[in-house]
Amino acid sequence: MKRIYQFLVSTSFMGFLLLVMAFSMAIATFVESSYGTPAAKALVYNTHWFELVFLLLGISLIHNFIKYRQYTLKKLTVGIFHLSFIVIVIGAGITRYISFEGIMHIREGESADHIVSSDSYFTVEANGQEATERVLFSELSPKEFNQKMEIEGQSVRIKSVGFVKDAVRTPVESQSGNPIVDFVISAGQGMESFTFGKGQLVDLGPATVGFEGQADVRFEQEGSQLFIVADRDMEIRSMSGGEPELVRAGTRSEVKLMHLYAFDGYLVLVKKFFEKASMRVSKGSPESSNEDAVVVEISDGERQAVVNVFGRAGQIGDPVTYMVGNTPVKLTYGSKPVNLPFSLKLHDFQLERYIGSESPSSFASEIQLLDPERDVKRDVRIFMNNTLQYRGYRFYQSSYDQDEKGTILSVNKDFWGTMVTYLGYLLLTVGMISSLFNKNAYFQFLVRHLKMSGKAKMAVVLLGLLLAGNQSMAQSSGTAGIPRLDEQLVEDFSHLWVHGRDGRIEPMSTLSSEILRKLARKSTLNGMSSDEVVLSMHLYPELWRSVQFIKIDKEIAASIGLQDKYARVIDLFDMDGNYRITEQVRAAFAKAPALRSKLDKEYIFLDERINISFMVFKGDLLTFFPPANQTDAWWAVGSNPTGYPAADSLFVNRSFNLLADGVKSDSDIQPRQIMATVAAFQEKFGAEILPSEQKKSAEMLYNKYQPFKRVFPWYLLTGFVLLSILFVNIFRQKPMHKITRYSFSGLIFLGFLVHTVGLIVRWYISGRAPWSNGYESMIYVAWAAMLAGVIFGRKYPMVLGTAAILSGITLFVAHLNWMNPEITPLVPVLKSYWLMIHVSIITASYGFLGLSAFLGILVLMLYAIMKKSNQKNVDYFIDQLTTISELSATIGLYMLTIGTFLGGVWANESWGRYWGWDPKETWALITAVIYAFIVHMRLIPSLRGRYNYNLATVIAFSSVLMTYFGVNYFLSGLHSYGKGSADGIHWAVYASIGVITVLAIWSYVNYKKYEEVAE
Repeated sequence: MKRIYQFLVSTSFMGFLLLVMAFSMAIATFVESSYGTPAAKALVYNTHWFELVFLLLGISLIHNFIKYRQYTLKKLTVGIFHLSFIVIVIGAGITRYISFEGIMHIREGESADHIVSSDSYFTVEANGQEATERVLFSELSPKEFNQKMEIEGQSVRIKSVGFVKDAVRTPVESQSGNPIVDFVISAGQGMESFTFGKGQLVDLGPATVGFEGQADVRFEQEGSQLFIVADRDMEIRSMSGGEPELVRAGTRSEVKLMHLYAFDGYLVLVKKFFEKASMRVSKGSPESSNEDAVVVEISDGERQAVVNVFGRAGQIGDPVTYMVGNTPVKLTYGSKPVNLPFSLKLHDFQLERYIGSESPSSFASEIQLLDPERDVKRDVRIFMNNTLQYRGYRFYQSSYDQDEKGTILSVNKDFWGTMVTYLGYLLLTVGMISSLFNKNAYFQFLVRHLKMSGKAKMAVVLLGLLLAGNQSMAQSSGTAGIPRLDEQLVEDFSHLWVHGRDGRIEPMSTLSSEILRKLARKSTLNGMSSDEVVLSMHLYPELWRSVQFIKIDKEIAASIGLQDKYARVIDLFDMDGNYRITEQVRAAFAKAPALRSKLDKEYIFLDERINISFMVFKGDLLTFFPPANQTDAWWAVGSNPTGYPAADSLFVNRSFNLLADGVKSDSDIQPRQIMATVAAFQEKFGAEILPSEQKKSAEMLYNKYQPFKRVFPWYLLTGFVLLSILFVNIFRQKPMHKITRYSFSGLIFLGFLVHTVGLIVRWYISGRAPWSNGYESMIYVAWAAMLAGVIFGRKYPMVLGTAAILSGITLFVAHLNWMNPEITPLVPVLKSYWLMIHVSIITASYGFLGLSAFLGILVLMLYAIMKKSNQKNVDYFIDQLTTISELSATIGLYMLTIGTFLGGVWANESWGRYWGWDPKETWALITAVIYAFIVHMRLIPSLRGRYNYNLATVIAFSSVLMTYFGVNYFLSGLHSYGKGSADGIHWAVYASIGVITVLAIWSYVNYKKYEEVAE
């Protein structure tokens, strides 16, 4: 028994468990992509063997915590972050087995006191008996239910034997069947098919349609005939034409096949009435079906029958009744209602759209919370990132009904699971960061070993190359036909105050810069500044409609006959003025964010750009005129304002029309005088709320020079060159010259000075500390990293160069987001401070892991060229490079792990769950597990050694590439761009695998020959 226990807690078995976990999760992501999340959960995530892997790892962690005395002060930092994984798993267990989540649907004017569970269940009821099991049906896991019941003195087995996803019901004549009506309903935009038995109905919003029962519009059977009756007037229209026939409310008329019954904008067409029929099930598509089918076998040992039970996770199932002898057996598949101790009433669902577009601007639910038990009755507003929390439940705005009269809220109850998991995240972060500075930890041992190996040191050589690069934007925008504007007039325009959609009063230069970057992904356009572009767009809208400056995805461009990366506004409209992407945009918005493909997202982005263009053309974004009461939103140019004297109201309405006349003609109107009058108007009505002129000048200077955008390539260049010189000196075995060292130090200090001044100016402009949002947090983190480099890099240029590259990468990531700024809340997307921190940390980790892989390749090359004559010298470099690689891999692993779990915090704040086995987050976890295995290979006797370690870092980087690129193109999920976006695997991938394989074999031969004995 002792030997078994020693084996179970051995480092070798722990390494095996880590690999089992990683590979099983990897397989699950592909299963999910092909067969859905239930299949992945049924085969991997929710299985007992997968839980056993976590249990055995937990036992091993506890054993090693005690064995290696990680509870002592010297090793406490390492002990804390190892035990944190146990805390995280316990929190996940609480979430899985105790907590729950679901959906609440409420119509306007109605209340709801229950939610629909996100889990699905299969239930059998007979003779007062009930058997219910939580199930995960999929095409790979159809046998989820198997129960016995005593019915009429016999043992009856009921088990699931098949599953049909996206099932389509087809009625077939059957003497043992029931009456069925086969009909379709259309609202003018496509149609939906229904096959109803008696008692079934569908809620259309304005009316319900069903087969008998209490429906507003219902079919009624009388013998072999079918009648229709409604509580409102209807029209009967013949498919062959002719005058429509009016049928008054309450009139019962015989159904005419292939005739249309029209009411409230809906058309009902009865295809066929079956007196006796049964349903045949076939597989359809997601577009043609909204239900699945479970094939159930019912057997008493002598007789056997097969019954199809329809339903779907997220929907409350309709029971199917099957007679066993004289006993009805009810079978139900779907989600179940969960009653709440309070109710929510929807007063109003609000959906705002932009002018001339179907695109949602924002949506919110005006809710009344009713809890008689606690005498609570209060109004709340739920919208994106503004949740309702009450009695342990959290309500998130999720979606809405297509008629915009109902809301869909996602609901979560997981207080203890979340708190325990968050505690684990905190311990993990504190333990990992502290262990970097603990002199008794392995990381500091590596640092000391590197110091002792020689004076010359090397650090993050490739980090700049991995994540930095220049993006070329040299496309022609065709602005040659646009008249240029007077520079002084543009300067005056840029100095005007504007009231942004976020409520901030800012110089027009700030808004102009954001507009152009949003539309064209550029800061200038063919020599025109952003201020000139925006003013010109408003003054010459008819010309700008024909200018290629709207950034467009190449696939969308090809679909509308374009070949450039930029489109004209008129390219998005046909000859009749119809918007050419209306249906695609509507379809994209109708999908849940997790189900939107890359193309869906690009349609939404393009729609945003077109909307912004029209808002500039019309002047809706040019809100220059403060209201008389100084509290409401500012008036845009061309508005018909209220509250002003008549002359001022006229000026607001006509000022920019006069400006256009002055610019386009030789009239007596002086355009600059109009700009001056607008500025005077702002002072007259907004003097008490306008920022100071000094702040305006500072912000315009900040916009002009963009210090953070300018400093990040400076950091990357100087840091990379400095580390390259250090790397070369390793081979030369010579120290860096003092002049070179001081020169690079001075250049990096200069960049740090610019960075610091930029932070101070931003603080002054905003009037608050510059780390209050995602972008600001990243520029502050970059500054803090550089500050640490300045402090600790005085004697060690490697530290200074590394800090410069890290700061440069952090600023680079920040400006990837900055290059796509949101100037208006065009799409109700999730925005989160946590998300930005998560992205910055996890992206930076890829640089460290990439460096480790590069050093691994370099070590393999050194092994390949090793000879007896150079063995000692090469061995010296291999030792240094391996040590640096271990340092880099450790930092990368820590950042990746912390970043992944910070992503869980973001997901919980945005969606109500901190882990959902989305392919992207799963692959991030897979990568973390793989690198955890690699950094512990030194503890596994059969795997320790420099060759094995470096080869593993090269192979493991494929997991990073899969996480960063592969998930986006080959899998589907919340983070991905849609399965099938990539045209197969590029030949370069196969070539790289071949080259690395040859190198690995070649180096292994030399390793066995010269190095293995020495190790």
